[in-house]
Amino acid sequence: MPELDRFFIPQSVALIGASRTPRKIGYVMLESLKSSFKGPIYPINPQATEIAGLAVYPNVNEVKEPIDLAIIAVPAEKVKPVLEDCIKKKIQAAIVISAGFGEIGNKEGEMELQKLAKGKIRLLGPNCLGTYAKGLDMLFLPKDRMKRPPEGAISFITQSGAVGSAMLDDIAFEGVGISKFVSYGNAIDINELELLEYFAKDLGTRAIAAYIETLHDGNRFIEVCKRIVKSKPIVALKAGKTAKGGEAVLSHTGALAGPTEVYSAAFRQAGVIEAKTTEELFDFSKALATQPALRSNKIAIITNGGGFGILTADAAVLAGMELPELEKSTTKALQAHMPSYAIAKNPVDLTGDATAERYAGALTAMGKDPAIAGIIVIALVQTPQLEESVVDVIRDAKMYGKPIVAVMAGSDYTYKLVRRLEGFGVPVYPTPERAAKAMSVLWQYGLVLKQFAPPPAPEKKAAKLIAKKAKKAAKKVAKKAKKRR
Repeated sequence: MPELDRFFIPQSVALIGASRTPRKIGYVMLESLKSSFKGPIYPINPQATEIAGLAVYPNVNEVKEPIDLAIIAVPAEKVKPVLEDCIKKKIQAAIVISAGFGEIGNKEGEMELQKLAKGKIRLLGPNCLGTYAKGLDMLFLPKDRMKRPPEGAISFITQSGAVGSAMLDDIAFEGVGISKFVSYGNAIDINELELLEYFAKDLGTRAIAAYIETLHDGNRFIEVCKRIVKSKPIVALKAGKTAKGGEAVLSHTGALAGPTEVYSAAFRQAGVIEAKTTEELFDFSKALATQPALRSNKIAIITNGGGFGILTADAAVLAGMELPELEKSTTKALQAHMPSYAIAKNPVDLTGDATAERYAGALTAMGKDPAIAGIIVIALVQTPQLEESVVDVIRDAKMYGKPIVAVMAGSDYTYKLVRRLEGFGVPVYPTPERAAKAMSVLWQYGLVLKQFAPPPAPEKKAAKLIAKKAKKAAKKVAKKAKKRR
């Protein structure tokens, strides 16, 4: 078992600091574990014998069975003796939820834990929220106050538990799926570098989102990311960009934040896509987790509302995209599926009476046009003639292998269809601007792949050169033959 697997797929869990009092952290965590984890759970509390129907132990060493993961949620002054018990029990992984260390100036307490754990037990935290994955929910935030996201392909690393929990709640509401989540807090042992390397090898992760307050080793961060981005995109949001923000980082995790320009340069050098806002972090991540990279910045826009088409065109151009003229064959194919009053140009306006069938014709034409690398499709589903099957039509357009990003704006009825379409692996955004930015990020990642692609093997390079010369020679022959005619 890879070392960090114990933090996401443990065989058994001990909760040290389990509580009998509803709404207390130790009680909510136990409820979360009970509702998700299928393995043995061992609540630890010297003042109780039973909580929520589970037998309670005074100490981990009273548990006869082996324990894979210990979750420590006790006051800061009790963490060290509890950790000593865990080491004695030969537990190999522990998450220290407890605060009261470096973030309040208690560096000495952190150093003691670090020294105690070294070579004996792996630690996540202290001052963290812990982990969340399929079959493991240890979050101490009640489900009636914080939604849990569905299973998906994004793994989310966050230094801040508060930012992490708020964003999990938000993306759960939007239906964005998560493979694994980890809040690593003060990072006295496991930090963002080791977590990035873990998710690089994780089969359930197709894109990595990271909220970062400080990097523990900038040079190594660049080296690690350069390796990862060849196969998995990384989107990062850096906090502490201003002087005041940097001061807040110091009081939050006890770490220093560097200047914005330094981080932005490091991200560019490492091939990391930088998000400027919390909204962008997951807007970008869900596009990268579900769509292939763009091979060029030439895209098409399809809409059933002229105004939305114009707004999307503006946003796309401002985001660095191009809207090329369509091939004659594409225009002809569009006209075959559209009334004379519709617009068979790029952006394509199917007009307000568009049907799912009209969308199918437009998407097929764009899918076959070699000049078009990606498609932004706008479906304003409030129009009475647009059937719900437009969702299936957009899904089926994935067969052309081109990135597709959708815009669907509206309330309950729209939201129902948005959830269906996202379930098919097509990212949907409520505004043209957000969709255009997400599409531009697929182009950015395409450039990253080109930048870090290994040089072609000598034999491949030679074959390419031969093919190029053969093509040139064939053109000359054809030209001469034409002149003879």
